[in-house]
Amino acid sequence: MLHPRLIPVAAWVLALYARLVFITCRVRVVSAPPPVVKNRPVLLALWHRDIFAVPLLASPNPCPLVGLMSPSRDGQLTRRLARHFGIGAAVGSSSKRSVIAVRELVRLAKSGHSLFLTPDGPRGPAFIAKEGATSIAHFTSLPVVPCAMVHAWPKVVFNSWDKFQLPLPFATITLTYGPVLPARADAAELSNALNALLAKAAVTPYKGKR
Repeated sequence: MLHPRLIPVAAWVLALYARLVFITCRVRVVSAPPPVVKNRPVLLALWHRDIFAVPLLASPNPCPLVGLMSPSRDGQLTRRLARHFGIGAAVGSSSKRSVIAVRELVRLAKSGHSLFLTPDGPRGPAFIAKEGATSIAHFTSLPVVPCAMVHAWPKVVFNSWDKFQLPLPFATITLTYGPVLPARADAAELSNALNALLAKAAVTPYKGKR
């Protein structure tokens, strides 16, 4: 675990690496973002393994972006890294500061921010949405847009609970978006929608380039 004094340095190095990947990568889109993404605040939902691609997945949306991030030391690193890409944070999790974090997310959504969530985070199980994630959609009343980084090559896949995907420089990265879900969707609906993106992308030819 990183010493607190090293977290700013580590975040800077990771941000530099991410910028290198984003500058050199080729981005393809299997299914384009729904029109709602381009004109109003939304809630982007993606599995924790795809979190590296948040800046790419959020780029069609004009609203400032905020994510729910853990109060842990790992979460502190994530928050600092997110700042390098103009992404804000509400600090909380399913077990800590949850009420405070949800209130902050509701306030930000009402002020015109888009949100992103990893509904299987922060510790899994992978590819199963938690009720706490869908409750945030309920409280904010934002339309939920499932999205994913379905392919990246070359890449490194970590031996972690989420099988985190880290694209390498000059990778081809493939993104996809699903149909909009209502804010009242439950955890099972969200899980099905996100997993359907992975299944569909495995058999759908590329549709173009962003």
